[in-house]
This record gives sequence, structure tokens and C-alpha cells, in this order.
Amino acid sequence: MSSLERFGGDREMRIGNAERDALADLLRTSVDQGYLELDEYEKRVDVVMAAKTVGDALPVLVDLPAYRTIVETEPPVKRGVPDWIKWMWFGFSIPITICLSIWLVIFFFAGHTYPWPIWVAAPFIGVGIPMTLAERFIMRPAEERKRREQLRRKRMEG
Repeated sequence: MSSLERFGGDREMRIGNAERDALADLLRTSVDQGYLELDEYEKRVDVVMAAKTVGDALPVLVDLPAYRTIVETEPPVKRGVPDWIKWMWFGFSIPITICLSIWLVIFFFAGHTYPWPIWVAAPFIGVGIPMTLAERFIMRPAEERKRREQLRRKRMEG
């Protein structure tokens, strides 16, 4: 059924063997749960196997609870640190690492020197920490509220 998730409501999207097999499995599940009789199952499978687009297969699916469950489920939400935060910190780490490496070479060969890389690292850290915290505590909750609101509207319409 995971191959059905990519359609996103596009009735003109062409379907292939993998999608037809997934739809046939959905119909088989409906028979197992008692929603379809065998003769009705056979007719619906014939329609699904002959379908060229999502719209061709929909008429035999829309009245099934298993199909409704797939359509109404939330898309998976990616958790964890967003890629832009990872790339930001990666970008910040490059000049900090270069400067720290130069300072370490000077420190080992010339003895004690002033820790000047702190003046390179401080602005990057001063920008990176607030941006990371803003993403975590402001942007992410706002996106989560927006996603929940869209899901609620979708359920109200359907």
C-alpha cells in the first residue's frame, strides 16, 4: 500500500503493476474483513487490473473502509534535525576548523599565543545557536500546528 501514497489525489496519474498489485491486496483485505463477496471481489479486481490511471481504479475502491484509511492517514512526518540546520553548522564549522588548526600549529611551534580563533568562532556560534533554538522552539511547533490544522480541515471536508 505504500506505493499508493505517492499519488496525492491525482486521478490522471498512470499506475503500473506494483500499484495494481497493491490495490488488489487492498481488495483482498476487504474480502478477508467481510466487506466484499467473492464475486464482487473478482469484478473489482478485473477493473483494477485493467485500470490505466488512478481515476480508472477509484470507482471500485472509494466505498471500502480500507481505502478510506489509506487516504485519510497522515503523511509521515520527518522528525529530527532539519537538513538546513545540519548544513548551517557544517558551513560554520569549516572556517572555525581552519582557524583553530592554524592556531594549534602556531601554538605548538611558537609557544603560548593569544586564542584569536575565538573571535572567528564567536559570531558563528552567536548566530547558529539562536537559529537552532528558533527552529526547535518556534518554527517546528508552528509547522506542526499548521499541519494539524490542514489535516483537521481535510477531515471536515471529507
